Amino acid sequence: MKTAFILSTLLVGAESFAVAPVSQGRLSSALFAKLPDDQLSADDKEIKSIQEKWSEIRHYDREEAESKLDGEWLEAYNRFYELYDEDMTKMEQIVKSLESYVDPPKVQKKSKGQKRRDAYARKLARSGQTA
Repeated sequence: MKTAFILSTLLVGAESFAVAPVSQGRLSSALFAKLPDDQLSADDKEIKSIQEKWSEIRHYDREEAESKLDGEWLEAYNRFYELYDEDMTKMEQIVKSLESYVDPPKVQKKSKGQKRRDAYARKLARSGQTA
């Protein structure tokens, strides 16, 4: 009985240091599966076409968007990049305000002569004399 107990504790101890099994992650779940086109509803097909169109449009530069787009797509493009530009200016302001905390200005070391002058000034201040 003692030997079976000792062997089982050794086995449990060895398994505790074994490599843990690797999980597959989120990408293998059915939620991320892409449905075939024949199984999509009319609304889903419309959403998919809008997504594909927007993925092409959002990479245009300003001049290309002005020449190629019109109406609602041009308004959506301009609205998106106005918000993008506003967010970027806000982030630049935040970076400027936090820059002094991240990279504080360096104070130059005092020279040997400056340290002596400061010590002499403190000595005079203690004795009540003025420099």
